[in-house]
Amino acid sequence: MKTVYTLLILINLFIFSCGEDSKQTPYAAHKIVDSLKINTPIDLKGASIAPISELQNSKNPISETGLKTYTIMNSQFKMVYGIMPIPKSWKEVNNRKKNVLFEGPNGVKVYGELFKSFYYSNNSQMNAYAQQRGSEVKPPKSVERIINEEFKPFLAPKNIKLTNQFELPQIANDDKQRNDAMFKSTPENKQFQCIATEWEDHEGNKSIIIIRYFTNQYTAIGGMDWGYTVNVLDAPEPYYEQAKKDYIRAISEIQVNPNWLQTNNQYWAQKTQQGNIEHNNRMAAIENQGRIMRDNAKVNSSILDDSYNSWKRRNAMTDAGQSKTINGIWERNTMVDQGGNQYQVDGYYDQVYKGTNDQYIGANNGNWNPNVDSSTNEVNWEQLEYEDQY
Repeated sequence: MKTVYTLLILINLFIFSCGEDSKQTPYAAHKIVDSLKINTPIDLKGASIAPISELQNSKNPISETGLKTYTIMNSQFKMVYGIMPIPKSWKEVNNRKKNVLFEGPNGVKVYGELFKSFYYSNNSQMNAYAQQRGSEVKPPKSVERIINEEFKPFLAPKNIKLTNQFELPQIANDDKQRNDAMFKSTPENKQFQCIATEWEDHEGNKSIIIIRYFTNQYTAIGGMDWGYTVNVLDAPEPYYEQAKKDYIRAISEIQVNPNWLQTNNQYWAQKTQQGNIEHNNRMAAIENQGRIMRDNAKVNSSILDDSYNSWKRRNAMTDAGQSKTINGIWERNTMVDQGGNQYQVDGYYDQVYKGTNDQYIGANNGNWNPNVDSSTNEVNWEQLEYEDQY
């Protein structure tokens, strides 16, 4: 019987058409459930973390219950990310072209998960900066709106309809526990939700699309990331229910390699430290450049002050020269009293005396003084001095 493989093709087209942030990722849920009864140490805020030797032990109850362990590799660090329990009948395919991860008997297919994320801030400058760094900017939508406004309208014209949806809180909780165990370079508030949606095509074949949704508010720097991971399985109707249960259990019971977690956290801690050093160096360079600019401004200001004072001196000389020229034309001299007050005196005299009513007497006899002459001594006379005319 034909499966709804066409659904996965459409989902791939839909998600990858949304932007360049769509990625294929390893499975991310990681907490073991009690039903497997594997004794694993609990560490790192409740995440189920076990030594990889224990996870791959052949005496593990996984092998005794018709299941086998699938090892998930991490390409970034070239090491084991963790393991997940899958039915023994599922065969690994890793068909990258069709994104098929496992195939089971009777047409069961499991596809590699797809990841999509966006950034959004109320600050338009932060949005522009995020776009420059390659992020897709988009206001957040709830998972319900994603289903109703994006998935349904896209699949309905292909005669694929939504038949059921339900919450998977354990997977959402596992995603949160994994995130809590990860290194954080800045404070955040990350929330998770997981909804399983079931679909049916016009031939009665069925699929489950598990949408693992998240929002991440950056409480210190502002803005948010949001997005979702999509896991897809399809199967002919007679085999669908059992395949669906196997698939949900596989995602729910992934265990993470603690060595990978430690390596990952150390890597990002070092990247953050290096980033902080580079940032501080840039700030120091900017501050140094600012200091140089301020010092240059002081020098320039001093030069301008000196230039202005020089101009004032030149202007005073020019004014004095002009005054001297004009006074020469009119046979007039500028004289000052002891208080520095200036007076314009007509004529040329060896001595000039000013009276109390600003009248003045000029004389060319150095032995004569109006203060001792009986004809003029009724007034107190002050001798004036010629002003330096440069």
